[in-house]
Amino acid sequence: MRYFLLLLMTGMAFFSTVPHATGRSAERCFSETGFCISGRIRSFWEQNGGLPVFGFPTGPEQGMAIEGRIVRAQQFERNRLELHPGNRPPYDVLLGRLGAERLSQMGRDWQSFPQSQPQPGCRFFPETGHNVCGDILAAWRANGLELDGRRGTTEAESLALFGLPLSDLVSETLSDGKTYQVQWFERARFELHPELAPPYHVLLGLLGNETRHSGQASQQPSLPSNDWLAQVNAYRARAGVPPVTADPTLNDNCVQHARYMAENGVLTHDQNPSLPWASGAGQTCAQKGNVWLGSGNVWKPLDAIDGWMMSVGHRAWLLYPTTPTFGFGFYQTRGVSAAGLDVLTHARLDQDTTFPGWPVRYPGGDQQDVPPIQLPITLFWPYFGPTPVISSVSLRTGSGMSLPHSATTNLPAGHKGVAIIPAQALPPFTTIEATVTGTYDGRPFNVTWQFTTRR
Repeated sequence: MRYFLLLLMTGMAFFSTVPHATGRSAERCFSETGFCISGRIRSFWEQNGGLPVFGFPTGPEQGMAIEGRIVRAQQFERNRLELHPGNRPPYDVLLGRLGAERLSQMGRDWQSFPQSQPQPGCRFFPETGHNVCGDILAAWRANGLELDGRRGTTEAESLALFGLPLSDLVSETLSDGKTYQVQWFERARFELHPELAPPYHVLLGLLGNETRHSGQASQQPSLPSNDWLAQVNAYRARAGVPPVTADPTLNDNCVQHARYMAENGVLTHDQNPSLPWASGAGQTCAQKGNVWLGSGNVWKPLDAIDGWMMSVGHRAWLLYPTTPTFGFGFYQTRGVSAAGLDVLTHARLDQDTTFPGWPVRYPGGDQQDVPPIQLPITLFWPYFGPTPVISSVSLRTGSGMSLPHSATTNLPAGHKGVAIIPAQALPPFTTIEATVTGTYDGRPFNVTWQFTTRR
């Protein structure tokens, strides 16, 4: 049977057969697939719809290479749940954009899909140019991730679960060889099945199974160049900080540490001298830089740079304005890729008062090529300065629509600043405005800037 899910329709819950679950309180196992869920993934699965929304687990919780970094995640029939412990709940568990991923795997560019104009009785999304109507709109609105602890489902909660529509209602032939009317969303594919009596005529496709069976990695495509220094300086230019140079000695140190991690399959800032490929030079890079590990040999040096830019703490060092020189190393062997970036050996934190551009913003002001993903938005102040105090934070589109998010000043590794974490992927082709107000070192600040996402 291709489907198990029967959507929760407005005001009523319709479930398929109750799954056979066994196990201890910390673990819930399913005889249907032989896999278990536990910990934060289990609580998220149970609190946000469980089987009707996510389906059965189809694999164990494990490290997965996602958008240039290793993330603990678990595959389900209809989605992928990713653990991000650096985020505050409920954003410490995020959903994969499997609707967009599946279209990409099939070689279909959703940006080329025909768009429409607002229609009566429908919800029009100007971010992507598509309407959601009728039974699909009712199902979309009836489901959502629990974000505010209140009864009912808000539009922000539905967006967090399914994302924006990527198409209008279209006719497509599915895996059973029959043609149905379907609508694609960032994280789902809604399907109308007129052969079934209401409310069972609205189903979700098994995108988790389809993306997994395609055999293609769910990662962002890397840029064609492997020039790590150019990539670093491109990011720094967008943030408005000076470029860095490369130190050949530090490069060699980091190649040695990258080899140590790849050969031993470990991600670490501290080498074990009893393991193969340990070295004093490699240990220098390990303790003074960013580290990265990827499963498989599809990765390129730029993937490590891009991955660090997705991580608030790593980004802070990569964009540190008074550091003049980095060292970088990359190594692949037997299905493992690794990289190291020395960001501290030549750090000049004693010169922080000479930089006029604090706080450092990323994405940068008026940046035009921001990826439409769940990208942290950051403001950084000097490392040895005080922690800012937030009064207010807003994140909205140029049309005024508020984007759900969380904000924190509790940054990794002792960095000082503010991190804004969107609750879902940023909408594509959209101008976004961020505003943060508060005090820093006893003085008020009000920082507002805009950037624009690409497709």
